[in-house]
Amino acid sequence: MRRHHRPPGGDGYVLEQLLTHPLAHSLTHPSLARSPDGLRVEDIVRGAISKYKDEVGRLWTTLADYHIRRGLFEKARDVYMEGLTSIVTVRDFSLIYDALTQFEEALIASAIGDGGDMDQEEDSNAAADGAADFLLHDTGDDLELRLARLEHLIEGRPELLNSVILRQNPHNVNEWHKRAKLFPDDPAKRIGVYTEAVRTVDPTMAVGNPHTLWVSFAKVYEKVGDLENARAVFDKAARYPFVYVDNVATIWTERIEMELRHENFVEALQLARRGTVVPPVRRSREEEAGMPVRDRLYRSNRLWSLRLDLEESLGTPETIREAYATAINTKVVTAQMILNYASYLKENSYFEDSFKAYERGLALFKYPHLKDIWTAYLNDFTERYKGTKVERTRELFREACEGAPPEHALPFYVQHAAYEEEFGLARNAMKIYEAGVKNVKKADRLQLYELYITKASEFFGIAKVREIYEGAIESTDLSDADTLKLVLQFSSLEVKLSEVDRARAILVHASSIANPAKHAAFWREWQQFEVRCGNEETFREMLRIKRSVAASFSDIHFNTAIIDAASVAVNVEGDDAGSDGMDEDLPAEPATKVPGFVSAGVIQQGGDNGKGAEAINPEAINLDDDDDDV
Repeated sequence: MRRHHRPPGGDGYVLEQLLTHPLAHSLTHPSLARSPDGLRVEDIVRGAISKYKDEVGRLWTTLADYHIRRGLFEKARDVYMEGLTSIVTVRDFSLIYDALTQFEEALIASAIGDGGDMDQEEDSNAAADGAADFLLHDTGDDLELRLARLEHLIEGRPELLNSVILRQNPHNVNEWHKRAKLFPDDPAKRIGVYTEAVRTVDPTMAVGNPHTLWVSFAKVYEKVGDLENARAVFDKAARYPFVYVDNVATIWTERIEMELRHENFVEALQLARRGTVVPPVRRSREEEAGMPVRDRLYRSNRLWSLRLDLEESLGTPETIREAYATAINTKVVTAQMILNYASYLKENSYFEDSFKAYERGLALFKYPHLKDIWTAYLNDFTERYKGTKVERTRELFREACEGAPPEHALPFYVQHAAYEEEFGLARNAMKIYEAGVKNVKKADRLQLYELYITKASEFFGIAKVREIYEGAIESTDLSDADTLKLVLQFSSLEVKLSEVDRARAILVHASSIANPAKHAAFWREWQQFEVRCGNEETFREMLRIKRSVAASFSDIHFNTAIIDAASVAVNVEGDDAGSDGMDEDLPAEPATKVPGFVSAGVIQQGGDNGKGAEAINPEAINLDDDDDDV
């Protein structure tokens, strides 16, 4: 039990003394209005309830227990219900609700004759400390009434708990929806809940979307077939001071969709037109910032999208084109609206107007929205004119390719080159590929290079292919991994042409960027190439290059001190000085194995120590005298 340090004589001290008084259990007669000490218990407890907010639940149950001990059961029940309807925390609710259910169960047990066997637990608020004696003598409500009260209490728990949460924050939209769902088969109660909700929730303080309350409110009437009241709810909602334009737009779209569900098509179209009326005086968005949201409704993309769909389904060609033109001029269109408008004009054979719609969209949007518009525009234009307006088509492709950022440029270059292959010149297609591999994003360049090489082989032959491969390998446009893939493809091509030396030279040239730890596939392919096409000498040369490249990529750097401590001590000779002089001062250090270092032997300046070098490096490979690299 939480205790507060209060000065003697204060209300809290008096309350604590009262509740722990040794004669408290003797307050059994209903006529006793005061405690033996002459204290007004109820006034003290209620004063404490208003003062000590963290002990409200315990104080309410204590006051009810006081009335139970006096035999005033109806008064105790009223106290419990008053507490349930005034508390604001779930913890206090659980405390009071559990005490009330124990109280009702004790009354039922008394009515059926089990009151004498009830447990007398210390923490029981309803039946402890002699309360069972009163219950046995209670002659009030009969058993059926008591059972009905307990059943009603249990069934009403969700509603009571929801009321507690709403008292914490009456602007919690989701909790109002939960409250309405407690009455799924009672439209009248649901209407009452939503009526109270829309009156209570302040849109500026709402937690959630307040417009959903109005929509659900109207749908309750719609579900019972009362469209007039549903429309009245939507009308009031349209004048509600929402904070965001999207809230009002949702109210309008939901009402329009309700009319469509009931096949009131003309009314739905008229509503959509009313909601998108553009004011006669043009205002900037900055000027409209402080205006009510209902005055900015015409800027809602959602409502305009619904209106344009209805115009295409129910309107005339004139109203359709007027609606799209108004949306474009007001700059409330989306990229999808532009595509829909152009598609509508194309289906009705207004081809040039369709292309103008695309042009308007290109002027209004930026990437990534422009990608879809450009794609549809180029497809429609090439499908319409094919090879009849080549220069105009080329200009469109050129504008699309040059204006596209690298991450969106690949399909435009590919489509442009394909158009040139079909209706233009092959050399123009090659120029397009050449420009594309420099302007698309790095991850797409290998794909474009491969397509470039394929088309070059088809139109110009091996000389052009070699030129492309060489340019790709020498450039910095590709990553190392992509470059090595092209190198392997180039080498394989040369092998097919029986140019083994050229293939090997290509591999050697690219080996400097092939870290064996990361590009094992490159060295594996080279090894297989040497097995098929090389000899022992070329194979050893490949291994030597591999070790050299691995050392260049190694993170371990061997300085002079490490080398001196390596496997042998090296004697350095002068020009003609023999072993006398400075070499005699060098200490002979024991051989040491450096981790990760494989010695390739030691080459002495004199000829007398050649055998010694071989003895020092037993793992060295015996080669011909003219093989100085190993």
